[in-house]
Amino acid sequence: MKFNKLVTSIGLTVGTVLFASSSAQAAGFTSNITQDNGTKGDVILNSIEQKGRTINQNEFSFVESVNSFSNTEYNGGNTGAASTDKGDLVGGLKTNEDPTKGEIASFLGDNNLNRIIDGEGRTFSIDLKFDSLITGDLRGLDSLFFWERGMNSDLTIQAINEKGDLIGNVMRLNRKSKEGSNQEYAGFKINTMEIGGNQKVGSWGVSLAELDVKSLRGVRISADKGHGGPDFKVIARKSNFKNAKAAKVPEPGTIIGLGSVAALAFIRRRKSK
Repeated sequence: MKFNKLVTSIGLTVGTVLFASSSAQAAGFTSNITQDNGTKGDVILNSIEQKGRTINQNEFSFVESVNSFSNTEYNGGNTGAASTDKGDLVGGLKTNEDPTKGEIASFLGDNNLNRIIDGEGRTFSIDLKFDSLITGDLRGLDSLFFWERGMNSDLTIQAINEKGDLIGNVMRLNRKSKEGSNQEYAGFKINTMEIGGNQKVGSWGVSLAELDVKSLRGVRISADKGHGGPDFKVIARKSNFKNAKAAKVPEPGTIIGLGSVAALAFIRRRKSK
């Protein structure tokens, strides 16, 4: 191989690795649901599709508990902040304008997207714990999936580790943003007890890389008046170590280092001749 061809080969290799690394950013996703009794009934999330891959129910990780919860003081009526809400025809759990930590966890702890937390346009902060450790793989898939009724509000999130400590970046999920992190329409509408008609549901997908963490056990979700009153649901994706290992891409530095070694060896062979 001539030297100029070797340099070209190394350049193509490095370029390929850099391209593969940049592909690990968050992307939109498709919510595959089953609706019972229309927009007022159960909306069951069966699977998620992202980047040509299907995330099935056995890969979902649900909210297990609420470790910390601060809320705008409730003084009757609709005066508090985060409350539990559901479709008018959804059975089971009762809604509460002044919920406990256990009630918050119950409404977020399943795959019924018509059981949500209603932000009420005021200040709240909720530290959620998932039922498993969440560790991202290298396929570029997101690990946290959020749905927001109305497509008219923001959420602020931050990762929480096994000890309950906040880690990584604080990230704001915007309804609209110049940076391109807009909500995407999830393809369905819901009608809950807090409202008088159907509203579109928006969605965000978030990768662990965006939160600058390699793993998390929970997430803090917070909002104030400026967030517009987010009405949300969140589900995490369990780690798939088998697929993550199969899809592992060498670090760019490793490939560059190997390429440099190959180039040096080639030059030495030329000199020896």
